[in-house]
Amino acid sequence: MWKVMFCRKCGNIYRIFLVKKCNFCGTKMEILSEEMKQKYNIFNASWSALFSELCMLDTTEGENAKIEELLSRKDEFVMHEVASGSLFSMEEYNKQVQKDREEFHKLAEYYDKQVHERQAKNLAQIQKEKDKVNCIPKCPVCGSGNIQKISVGTRVVKTAAFGVIGAVDDAGKTYKCENCGSKF
Repeated sequence: MWKVMFCRKCGNIYRIFLVKKCNFCGTKMEILSEEMKQKYNIFNASWSALFSELCMLDTTEGENAKIEELLSRKDEFVMHEVASGSLFSMEEYNKQVQKDREEFHKLAEYYDKQVHERQAKNLAQIQKEKDKVNCIPKCPVCGSGNIQKISVGTRVVKTAAFGVIGAVDDAGKTYKCENCGSKF
């Protein structure tokens, strides 16, 4: 079962499954109560919404503002609830905050890259569909798409029936429009 835990030495807060020690400093982790999550707005619905917003932003200024908001909520908790403890190390906390800031930026970059890749893929698909529609030959006279390719069999029959003069009519032509009868 996932639990939100915090470290009394470096102030690290995160969701963990079975780990009992801080992944940053190795100190034993403690469970963060629901009351504390609500009081400081960390790892609750508003935290998740803020985190989701971070992953959707496409400006550096916006990302920085959301990252600082996330870190300030955590900082408020650490300074009021953890910093007064005998285990707390401000140096460890500052290192851990810097690491969090870097990880948030990496995560924002990752999601930004994912969004751009998805957009590029969608644009390529749209262009492919447009190309498919645009590559269908149309009659230059009437614009109809109702055309037939002039087959080799048709050419052979005309040449056999009418001689070279019969073949001249189709010379250099590939399609015949079924609507207006023009050949092109």
